[in-house]
Amino acid sequence: MKTIKEIIKQTLIAIFFTSFTIVLFHLTCNSKVDLVLSLINKITIIEKKNIEKEIKFDQVKKRLLEYPEYGTIYATLKIKDLGLELPVYHGDTLDIIKYGVGHYSGSYFPGEGGSIVLAAHNSKEHFMRLPELKIGANISIETSYGTFNYQVTGTKIISDKDEASLPIQNNEEILMMYTCYPMTSYGYKTERYVVYSKLVGDKFE
Repeated sequence: MKTIKEIIKQTLIAIFFTSFTIVLFHLTCNSKVDLVLSLINKITIIEKKNIEKEIKFDQVKKRLLEYPEYGTIYATLKIKDLGLELPVYHGDTLDIIKYGVGHYSGSYFPGEGGSIVLAAHNSKEHFMRLPELKIGANISIETSYGTFNYQVTGTKIISDKDEASLPIQNNEEILMMYTCYPMTSYGYKTERYVVYSKLVGDKFE
């Protein structure tokens, strides 16, 4: 009959080898599994988000002839003063703005002559530096149907319930970009930092 000491010794050895096996799995197999899942996720994102075809624009009616699919990239936002060049997606869900700038689907598209509302996270890679923009700074949106240039006219800190400060109208092409405020904290905020710009030039393809 085994003594209590032998039983305890064998139990400790079994626990050691079990723990060692688990750690070894995480260091080898699990990293490969994570890599595969990561690659699959990236492929899914690419298939879902990339532009599928060129967008055409009717310059007489000032309307897109066919709108981009929801969740796909349709433009590039460039802010030279901040060194930013970000993809613009049609749609502004939390899932979409993880990858770039989201375009509120209830607003107009560049060139249509109305309000354009863009949103992004206040992370370093996205809109964290918006407060650094000065009046008169230039912003451009490049699409497959043309390039549109805007000039900053003002900024404002608003409540997340203040829809009146992000008006949707068709009298003038105004670009409104916003992000959560303040910039120094993460998670959901009840305030938004908004940058207002007006169209100062366009070049259709």
